[in-house]
Amino acid sequence: MEIIGNRVILRSFRIGDITDTFVSFLNDKKVVKYSNQRFIRHTLESCLNYMKSFIGSDNMYLAIEDKDSGELLGTMTAYIDINHKTADIGILIGNKKVWGKGIGTESWGLLMNLLFSSVDIRKVTGGTLEKNTGMINIMKKNGMIHEATQVAQEIIDNKPTDTLYFCKF
Repeated sequence: MEIIGNRVILRSFRIGDITDTFVSFLNDKKVVKYSNQRFIRHTLESCLNYMKSFIGSDNMYLAIEDKDSGELLGTMTAYIDINHKTADIGILIGNKKVWGKGIGTESWGLLMNLLFSSVDIRKVTGGTLEKNTGMINIMKKNGMIHEATQVAQEIIDNKPTDTLYFCKF
């Protein structure tokens, strides 16, 4: 599978994507600051096991690749419930040099469009911590609306923090 955008290509995540550089994204405290990945020490083996967990499922694990250079910029997931025609998507932009340049917004929109047009999904959801303004902006720029809040759900910087959930039909 491959989705070509203006600046990125979304494609199936491959075993060759599991490199020391990729693992370093997941172990970078700034990259995973607002993710529960911050509690895990990742290895090549843990990344391979995660990739394998998608085999034979309806879910998607995608690489975000720079369209011009082919460089891996990050990953996306879509956890799909075929029975309810819903998908919960997530994104990790591990390459910090592209932060704030719209790569996440473009990638999010590409995956949402695929899910609505080709996978027969009726509702896409996503969530983030209230302090993650970059992620909130990605969801809002893609037409998602705030659906729910889990008050003081997680701890960030030793302070209870709300988790915000967004959706689009």
